[in-house]
Amino acid sequence: MNELEIDKEIENFKEQLNLLAMIFDTRRKMRREISNEKTGFVFNAKYQFTTKDDEVNVYVIFKDGKMTVGEGKIEDPNITIYYKDKETLANLYNKSAEESLDYLLTNEMGYIGNMSYLTKFSYLTSLVMAPKKRDYKGPENRLIYPIEDIDKGKKSRKLRNESLNRKIDNVQVLEDPYLSKYTLDDFPRLKYLKNRRFALKPVICVERAKHLTEYHRENGFEVDNSGNPIDPELRQARAVNHIMSNKKPIIHDKHLIAGSTTSKEVGIPLYPELIATGIWPELKTIGERELNPNDISDKDADILSLEVFPYWMKRNVREYCRAKNNDPFSQHLEEGWVFYFMMKNNAISHTVPGFPMVLNEGLESVKNKANKMELKADTTEKQNFYKAIQIAIDGVLAYSKHLSEEALRSANNLEENNPDQATRIEELKELSRICAKVPAKPAETIYEAVQSIWTSFVCLHCENANSALSIGRLDQMLQPFFLKEIEKAANDEERNQIVKKAIELVGSLFLRINDHDPVMPNVGWKLFGGSSSDDTVTIGGVDRDGKNAVNDMSFIILKTNEMLGFQDPNMNARYYSGINSKEYLRRLCEVNINMGASPSIHNDRTMIEALVHEEFSIEDARDWAATGCVEPTIVGKHYGHTNCMLLNLVAPLEITLNNGFIPLTGEKVGPETGDVRTSFPTFEDFLNAYKTQLRYLVEKSIEINNYLGEAHWYIHPTPLLSGFFEGPLEQGKDLIQGGAIYNTSGVALVALTDVVDSLLVVRDLIYKKKELNFATLMDAIENNFENGYESVLHNIEQVPKFGSGENGTVELAQDLIDFCYEAYHSTDNYRGGKYLVGYWSISYHAGFGMLTGALPSGRKKGKSLTPGLTPAPGTTDILLPSIQSVASLDYLKMANNASYNVKLIPHSGDSHEETLDLFTSYVQSFFDLNGMQWQFNVVSTDTLRDAMTNPIDYRWLLVRVSGYNAYFTKLNKNMQLEFIERHEYKSR
Repeated sequence: MNELEIDKEIENFKEQLNLLAMIFDTRRKMRREISNEKTGFVFNAKYQFTTKDDEVNVYVIFKDGKMTVGEGKIEDPNITIYYKDKETLANLYNKSAEESLDYLLTNEMGYIGNMSYLTKFSYLTSLVMAPKKRDYKGPENRLIYPIEDIDKGKKSRKLRNESLNRKIDNVQVLEDPYLSKYTLDDFPRLKYLKNRRFALKPVICVERAKHLTEYHRENGFEVDNSGNPIDPELRQARAVNHIMSNKKPIIHDKHLIAGSTTSKEVGIPLYPELIATGIWPELKTIGERELNPNDISDKDADILSLEVFPYWMKRNVREYCRAKNNDPFSQHLEEGWVFYFMMKNNAISHTVPGFPMVLNEGLESVKNKANKMELKADTTEKQNFYKAIQIAIDGVLAYSKHLSEEALRSANNLEENNPDQATRIEELKELSRICAKVPAKPAETIYEAVQSIWTSFVCLHCENANSALSIGRLDQMLQPFFLKEIEKAANDEERNQIVKKAIELVGSLFLRINDHDPVMPNVGWKLFGGSSSDDTVTIGGVDRDGKNAVNDMSFIILKTNEMLGFQDPNMNARYYSGINSKEYLRRLCEVNINMGASPSIHNDRTMIEALVHEEFSIEDARDWAATGCVEPTIVGKHYGHTNCMLLNLVAPLEITLNNGFIPLTGEKVGPETGDVRTSFPTFEDFLNAYKTQLRYLVEKSIEINNYLGEAHWYIHPTPLLSGFFEGPLEQGKDLIQGGAIYNTSGVALVALTDVVDSLLVVRDLIYKKKELNFATLMDAIENNFENGYESVLHNIEQVPKFGSGENGTVELAQDLIDFCYEAYHSTDNYRGGKYLVGYWSISYHAGFGMLTGALPSGRKKGKSLTPGLTPAPGTTDILLPSIQSVASLDYLKMANNASYNVKLIPHSGDSHEETLDLFTSYVQSFFDLNGMQWQFNVVSTDTLRDAMTNPIDYRWLLVRVSGYNAYFTKLNKNMQLEFIERHEYKSR
């Protein structure tokens, strides 16, 4: 646009604001958005809109139900929204409310102040724009595809299975542990419900958010109705009890397990005390967005906008943290998107509760223990904590009672004389009996165990966000119940029926686990798309005594997972070479080939050794389970928030190259370490400058993580979750205050490979060979290796990179790993535990890559960074050097685990048996060399390209991003292209 056009659009922007003010003044229904008589909410706020050069200044003031627009600056705005320049501000006029927030991704827009004020204002502006037509009225989910067999058709996945007619490992029942005779056709219930799940459109569920807000409006948050401060622990317990006691008890048709995380068949629960206000701008449009649309009724949208979100604008963790710590610079860095991402804004639920304790003791036993401890407590704080656990557990028991009543009511509504309904009546009566018993009391059958786990899981999500709250070692939990029922079988037929029932129950649990998705604003899907709730299940490995833990249920769970092919649960398999059988590893590889991306396979020996190195007892280390993506957690003892942050290792490299400034925004964010053109006579000098910038970001990331953790103490304690752990009862202290046996924090470092490759180029071409200087390199980077700098890129491509097997490549990677370990490990977290480092990236390697310029490695601007510890595409055409490089890194320095992601395609001329031979040997070799964890993507580049063109045909297509599974067609375009560009190895 020219100057006149820019000025005209800015005037249009001002006119739009004045139009909004007029609408609020003349339309009563609209005015309730800023002055609501029903709730008593009056939106008083000051907004300052400006450009970085201060050329344009516009303000908006909301006061007592009026909106005023003016030019100039105002004092003490609640939020200042600044734009890169006049043209950026001018472009706002032609963008929708949610599209305008895309400027946050490119850092062409930023803000100082309360983020909720930004999302509120974006929603208000959406009201004056013509809303897109929506025909969803609720409350049921809509079928967006026909319910059809997703596993049939030319482009569906094809399962190939070996059989194994002998018992292996600790298998005691299965004559063929591979269960090769079964297909999904043998389980018509599971087949129908699976196909139905793939046909449903998720719906935003307001149930939890509404009950939570209603409770606090009536009873207070900071103070009670008498003006007395409220103990946060008791406040949370009573609110969670209120949610569970009023939660709708649902038993969906044909399902064997009672209860649901939301009031929808497939729903998205909201946590307004965390990040739910992020979808505020999209309440009118979320059903039509391009990436992963979700339905919401007009009624529910109004509940959120008028009743729920306003109450939590200042009471969410992010904003409480900002206010309490005077808007710290460490938080400002996090909100720049490119340096690090702090998960505590979203959740603090990356852990594995003690479900085995619930199965063996029951929650009534936990409640009784808390009651006894309350009587002995020597402080008011401890007394309140023990009371809080009891109050929270009462909510679980109330919900389970309601499920039992609902099952019986549903049974009574059916006709006993109708043959089609008689079986369902018996199922519902049995469900009623089970829900009346568990999780209050110990489970005695596998059915009771599965229902107990699920009811507990649902209730924990009434308190904790659906973000990687994981199931744990499901095979170890269910095996005793399975064997107990097998003992009652009189013959082979009865044993076979018990096996089939076990498969159906595990499948039913997996179907329930898929009844919810995480909330994600459109801007989040564009940057970090594809992730699910990451409810992880772990199988295999060794037990607490170091004995073989692979059992019948391990193989039953594998078979169920293979047949259903779901994204969740995120299946993780432990393999201890020399203790677990090669046949078990072979079966893991077969399932991975059939599913395309699951399970993830862990070297049990190295993981246990890494945990022991971090002072976990050997018995507890052997009892680890994966959390979220790949991170280890000691079941029911370890509150590690294993994904507390993801730090972009490339960001300090860009800051080093630009003497403390980040090129994305031109903002000074780190210390001035010197002009690269003149300041670094040796490579060691340059490397030390990078480490200086990295240490600065590490310190800032620790600071904001600790601030956010302390904010959870006040806003979001976890009395219910604490009741599922060893430690809190004994210490009289919530998990978030350090009540667990182990209190670590888990860090994920992103893009180590990109940094190492860039440093290798600098070392070899600038300092060793002297074929390049920093001035030319910086010019080439600024020009994205184009406009005459192609020869520089050609020279860079000749430098051996990490994964090539060349001398000196691994040593530099290890040097950085040692530095990162020391930088994080030397500082305690706010709960008194250590920071454990890992190398995996969820999808943030793609998101961070979008915001990163060209790098010395030759990677171009905006391209995805590398996932986990995987070498960059094109490093080598041979898999063996890649395996050797990654496996040679010191696994003791990465106790939060590391992902090694390999796109490996079977050779077209190989038989299934030959393919399995090769895949198994690759994993075995990697583990023999001390590699920690292996992830296959067994999906060809041609298939991925076809899926981009024909997404409806590939709704089932599963890929492994970096630690978690995703449906390829739900990824954003950048991430899809990143998968296509990953190097494709052939199995031979």
